[in-house]
Amino acid sequence: MLARELGLLYIDTGSMYRAVGLAVIESSANERDDLAVTSLAERIKIDLAGDPDSLRVSLNGRDVTGRIRDDDVTRVSSIVSTIPAVRRAMVRQQRELGRAGAVMNGRDIGTVVFPDADIKFFLDAGVAERAERRLAEERVNNPAAEYEQTLADITDRDRRDTMREDSPLLAAEDAIVIDSTGLSIDEVFQRMMALVKSKH
Repeated sequence: MLARELGLLYIDTGSMYRAVGLAVIESSANERDDLAVTSLAERIKIDLAGDPDSLRVSLNGRDVTGRIRDDDVTRVSSIVSTIPAVRRAMVRQQRELGRAGAVMNGRDIGTVVFPDADIKFFLDAGVAERAERRLAEERVNNPAAEYEQTLADITDRDRRDTMREDSPLLAAEDAIVIDSTGLSIDEVFQRMMALVKSKH
């Protein structure tokens, strides 16, 4: 919504790690073999294009937008995204994509990828509410998805992301922290846009 309003490219960095996960699956590499996964991540080309409402993700020139949302890719991407050298390879691609200006979404954008970004938001919400939101997304493709499993997955990912040595999840010192618990997406958007306008 911010990207659309501001006329900027929207970059969802999570999609890039999902594309790495897909590349690992298709290569038959072991997702826990750091050297093999890193070598693959350094060779692949990931592109994000299109307007914010219909962002397309391509892996080596092939559209993989739908495939990267599948459960097997989600599982593998969660593992490979913790490999420091993979993160460094993706940071290089993210900086290239965002150089001309973008709204970027990811867990280390304000601290690692663009520490000098004009505006940094750190969006948070209670884990139970985040699980409900994720479950609603998952049930679009998997009506049998269960809340308990979704909650466990989010809790486990938070633990991995906050404990990893390379690019741990934390708010940048100069980030504007917004707790979206109990807020609608429109309320969060309006709050963020007001802050963007106040900066310019």
